[in-house]
Amino acid sequence: MLKRSMAALLAAAMVMSSLAGCSGSGNSADPAGSADSGKETASQAVPEGTESGSDEVVLTMWYWKNSIREDLIAQVSEQFPGVTIKAELFSADDIEEKINTTIASGGELPDLLPMDDWIANLLQYPDMFVNLYDAPCNAKEIEDQYVEWKWKRAETVDGKLIALPMDIGPTCMFYNAGLFEAAGLPTEPADVAAAMSTWEDAYAAAEKLQAATPDVKMFDFMGHLFVAALGQQSQHMIDEQGNFIADQDHIREAFMTAVEGKPYVYGGDTEWSSEWAASLNNGDVAAFVGAVWMKPELQDAAPDTAGQWRVTTAPGGAGNVGGSSIGITKDCKNVETAYKVLTWMTNTENQVKSLEQLGLFPSLISALDDPALMYEEEFFGNQVVNEYFIKAAKEISDYYYPPNYSSYQSAFEQQLLLVQDQDKDPEEALADAVKEAKEIYDLEYMK
Repeated sequence: MLKRSMAALLAAAMVMSSLAGCSGSGNSADPAGSADSGKETASQAVPEGTESGSDEVVLTMWYWKNSIREDLIAQVSEQFPGVTIKAELFSADDIEEKINTTIASGGELPDLLPMDDWIANLLQYPDMFVNLYDAPCNAKEIEDQYVEWKWKRAETVDGKLIALPMDIGPTCMFYNAGLFEAAGLPTEPADVAAAMSTWEDAYAAAEKLQAATPDVKMFDFMGHLFVAALGQQSQHMIDEQGNFIADQDHIREAFMTAVEGKPYVYGGDTEWSSEWAASLNNGDVAAFVGAVWMKPELQDAAPDTAGQWRVTTAPGGAGNVGGSSIGITKDCKNVETAYKVLTWMTNTENQVKSLEQLGLFPSLISALDDPALMYEEEFFGNQVVNEYFIKAAKEISDYYYPPNYSSYQSAFEQQLLLVQDQDKDPEEALADAVKEAKEIYDLEYMK
């Protein structure tokens, strides 16, 4: 999964808000069935008009490290004799720019194209993709097998589907149970969820924790609080009709929720900094709201706290950060074969294996319900952590992400840094964030 910095650079986000249909047999409980039932014969795998045993079907694909398992790519030829994926690896930071540059120059895209949460930038270019709702894909037949909100993330405003979901990033609250216990707070996940169900409750708990343990802050930084609160709103900053709504009450609510957390944050601006890692490892920060893919990041950042951390429901409810989808581009000459491959790669068994090997959280309901996900994790005190992420995944509401959404968020996050670190007046900061977001909007929508 592509993990992006909270403060995305405007210039990078503005390099073209770029880019942005396949076999009727996928109507079982699993898009491609189990490993056995999903196995294709040579005649099934070879597209119509190509004799079995003749020219090999080569499907090209671009991807970034840990977005798709290497062994899964290699196994395509075993599942579909005569079919090979020719995959080209890019860094997570470079692949979106590669796509943008290719489109701008009129170059050729690969047959299969994984996309991270920046798929929002590609939805405005549906003609670059196969509409998976059309024959021979007929993806409507498998729509109800995925969590609804994730499916909608790959759907254009005019009702075309450019990709199938691969993985998701449901958010929960990570907390240090040892620090909670020292402050007299509940320590069991269910009890913490009940005591900190709202942001108001969470800040009351933070006040209690910091009074009891003055050297500890409840949360890490205000940008995290804003992203969490924003993800719990019903809309982002641009609606589906392209209207600017960053000046409305729901954005103000998310911004001021983060402002209210100022007394309870340690500071910083990103979860990737050495200071952030040290604050967790040294016990300076007791909790943060993060996506499921933050589990290995936390373990790497705070090895000395192994066994102390737990996971519970985030204050204010579920949200999502990140998660990938995969589409078929218009340059693909073997759409039917590509779709069969695509649905097999994203079936239940492969999603469960991708969670085990890469930490990619499933988007299929059948995979979320798989008992294999219910395992204890030693770093988290042998808690079955996935229980809470599964719950969050099923509770997330549909939420439209506009093109360049990270640019709009960045305007607000940067202003929150000024409130956090330089005591800027919150009302002035909010007004400046709205102004900057409107300038971004005018460049995008009024050009």
